[in-house]
Amino acid sequence: MTAFRTLLAWLLGFAAAPLAIAADHPSHELKTDELAVKVYLPDAEKGFYRGTRFDWSGVLSVEFAKHKIFGPWKDKHDPKNNDDIVGPCEEFGSSASSPLHYKDAKVGETFLKIGVGELKKPKENGYRFFHNYEIAKAGTWTIDKAEKKISFAQELSTESGYGYKYTKTVLVDGATLRLLHVLENTGKKAISTDVYNHNFFNVDGDPIGPNYTVTFNFDPKAGGAKDRFDELVAVRDKALTLKATLDKGSIYTELGGFDTKDGSQDAGFAISHKPSAVTVRVSSTKAPSRFNVWGMKTTLCPEPFHQLDIEPGKKATWTWKYDFKAEK
Repeated sequence: MTAFRTLLAWLLGFAAAPLAIAADHPSHELKTDELAVKVYLPDAEKGFYRGTRFDWSGVLSVEFAKHKIFGPWKDKHDPKNNDDIVGPCEEFGSSASSPLHYKDAKVGETFLKIGVGELKKPKENGYRFFHNYEIAKAGTWTIDKAEKKISFAQELSTESGYGYKYTKTVLVDGATLRLLHVLENTGKKAISTDVYNHNFFNVDGDPIGPNYTVTFNFDPKAGGAKDRFDELVAVRDKALTLKATLDKGSIYTELGGFDTKDGSQDAGFAISHKPSAVTVRVSSTKAPSRFNVWGMKTTLCPEPFHQLDIEPGKKATWTWKYDFKAEK
């Protein structure tokens, strides 16, 4: 009997181990009376996100008015996969611009992914955002925690002449969430890159469909539509709506019609969800250079891009602001 109990205890422990490991991701809670924000910390061993596509800092989920606004959009989570991530996450150096030094690096040499580190370049025809590259050197993170804000700083310098200090601060105040960014060029070469916010929206796990509306601060002009966009999406009166549930496949389009001058608020948009009566209004201190919309059954993603051109010794700053409101 003793041997049986020992075996049973071992089996139960073994079965439970993956769940415990899966849930053991370092995080920090930010709270106000209106918001509960879980911020996952960058960690090369236990981090919630360890892929090579998105910035490792400020990965978060949000609860507002008893509703989950940003949550997992995939059935199974693999921390090392390129898009197993949540929230208003950001990527530097998209496929359109490619990461710093990627084009000049030879096979086996490294290129620079801001917010991640130095990645080793394999033999390939071009940068693949969906590929999990080998991390040759991760950037060092310094984290400063407080009750209503958390700051991340990463510094890196490379033999190719690029260097930066990247600081991102997540701040909550009432029903407002802010993401503050500073990118300093500490290297010898100019930094020219884009950065975009993927915005993996989903409310309470509700499938993407007519319950969601995206309203823009500008009159959007859809172009380059792909997948099921023309079939399922209507764009009129500064709003994007879905005619039916996006039960399979995806939607994608590029948007035009916005002002690209800095200081403009045209990067802004609002996403509303009928059953919860929740609206999230998003604005930026920097004008967009591009604007895409992508979605599938489990997430709807307005994706504003910013172009960053920073000379050595200079810096760029920008802030994303999320205002949460419930009509009920």
